[in-house]
Amino acid sequence: MTVEITEDDIAYAEKLLLPAGQSFDDERRAFIRCMESRDVIACPGSGKTTALLAKILILAKKMPFEDDRGICVLTHTNVAIDEITQQADHIAADTLFRYPNFFGTIQGFVDQFLAMPGYRSEFQKPIVAIDNDRFFSELEKLYSKDYRLRGWMKHKGGLSTLGNYWLRPETLKVGKNLDEPISKLREDTPTYQRINEIRTEVLERGFLSYNDAYSIALRYLNFVPAICQAFQDRFRMVFLDEAQDTYEHQFRVLNAIFQPDKLMVQRIGDPNQAIFNSGTESDTAWSPRSPLHFSDSQRYGNTISRLLSSVRLRDDISLRVCRSRHSHPPQIITFPLGKEHQVIHAFIELIRKFELHENSYYAIGWIGKDKTAEGKLCIPAYFPHFDRFQKSSNKRFSNLISYTTYAIKISKTECLKRFFEIVLQGIAHALDNVGIKYEESNRSYTPYTVKKHWECQDEESYSKFRLQIAWSYLQALDSQLDAIKFRDFIKANMASIWPINEEKTTFLTSDAIDFANQPDTKEPVNQFISDDGIVVNVGTVHSVKGETHTATLYLETYYQKATDSKRLIEFLKGNRPSSDLKKVHHQQNLKVAHVAFSRPKHLLAFACQASNVAGHEKELRDNGWEIHSVFDLIKEKEAPA
Repeated sequence: MTVEITEDDIAYAEKLLLPAGQSFDDERRAFIRCMESRDVIACPGSGKTTALLAKILILAKKMPFEDDRGICVLTHTNVAIDEITQQADHIAADTLFRYPNFFGTIQGFVDQFLAMPGYRSEFQKPIVAIDNDRFFSELEKLYSKDYRLRGWMKHKGGLSTLGNYWLRPETLKVGKNLDEPISKLREDTPTYQRINEIRTEVLERGFLSYNDAYSIALRYLNFVPAICQAFQDRFRMVFLDEAQDTYEHQFRVLNAIFQPDKLMVQRIGDPNQAIFNSGTESDTAWSPRSPLHFSDSQRYGNTISRLLSSVRLRDDISLRVCRSRHSHPPQIITFPLGKEHQVIHAFIELIRKFELHENSYYAIGWIGKDKTAEGKLCIPAYFPHFDRFQKSSNKRFSNLISYTTYAIKISKTECLKRFFEIVLQGIAHALDNVGIKYEESNRSYTPYTVKKHWECQDEESYSKFRLQIAWSYLQALDSQLDAIKFRDFIKANMASIWPINEEKTTFLTSDAIDFANQPDTKEPVNQFISDDGIVVNVGTVHSVKGETHTATLYLETYYQKATDSKRLIEFLKGNRPSSDLKKVHHQQNLKVAHVAFSRPKHLLAFACQASNVAGHEKELRDNGWEIHSVFDLIKEKEAPA
């Protein structure tokens, strides 16, 4: 019953995924062929997602397996799922997105298979929503009316702390975490009882935070342990991408249902890039099991690799360079306080100096929250227009043709996920237009409940629909998707789940595009554009994780009583003081900087407050840095030819 992957299989994946003439090396081949529970430790830019894609596409060719079980692929975002959809050929993708396979986020998996049935079993009714925004909105309604509790919570973080208390699975009572009670608050006190009452009321109303879903999931597993066998009967292999970003509570659920001695479990990640966990939680949450290694980068050359070898938490992960990649010496841009707004201008001068032409330039920092009023360095200090909450707003049109036209229009600037969201919004609006309510709550459909109801009614039909939307997105990118035909396709698929009498509404039949309410494609946001058209995208380090840039500027920001260069100056010089490696905030900073420094292929720059660099210049230069002040770089621009 062992699945064997041959050289011909690997050649098929290489042809599909790699540039002409390239092939997978021995390390990637070893992973692709591995059919036992082992983890993979992969350095930045090692092409781990491509290797995982290769393995999955090869497995698709071999389905159905002899025992009719499938594969489960879990990620933290939908980006990896989009990649699989876009790079698979039609036959492979059609196979992968069918039962018994599952592709999705950890949160989506837990919600669908554990939290929702667990909640229904516990409360004899369905969940209304698993969503932090809606959860906190319901919580605030009760919290705002309780003046005594607000007074007690005032100095403990207020509503945020109240909502982030955990529900302990064994009792569903509020606790500090999944296992421990709230510190210094006995359960027999009126304050604790009121906290518990409010959280219980929101839970019973059907509104769960993302964390609550894990509490319900663990409770369900405790009471119905046979569920674990059901997963083992459905899945033969489980793949977890970006394992270092998996929280302890997520591993607690996953480890309970996916036991490596019962099915093949492979987890892929890089401990040095664990920036989505607080403190050093990631170091204990994921302990790589008998790991394979991807030890060479396909992204950057020697100058960046040399720097990354010291600016990281763990130095036991190989960082062999890409010998065909030319990386320029890393640059430090110094500035005095009050001149932060000149830094991106100076970065553009470096782009010009090194004659970079690939046009993927980013300025990123750790802290996006505006703290300029407090005199603390943050991204808005460099770029005042920065909006860390910028999202595509939901549009509402008068008919379905306007939704399909808008989806096609934004496809050039938005991802597949956003394209699909617009389609789901159109379906939800169509159902609302004819008065069809979501049966479980008797409320108007939302994109989320459209997806949920469709999956519950006919999972295979929904998977096919989602796959076709992905192909439609690719057609839209090539300007080959007709809005009317796309509208009619959506109508036909809706009819199998929600029969609608088109004679009662023009929403589905009108061909009049709603220009009055349809905005143009969104204006560029979080972008600095020079006079001659050079675009520098501005964002947080977290927002660009997994990306590859031509040039990256890391902006020094302030966090927990110190700025980046204050903490990292010794590491920037090539040293690794053991005392600093033991400090929690230094550990966090090293991981964030490591992710930032490993984004660019050709040019890395670091904007530092001048006073933090003063006195360290010789040692920094000895470690490969070139140092410029913003004034020198901008003066070079202004100097006559």
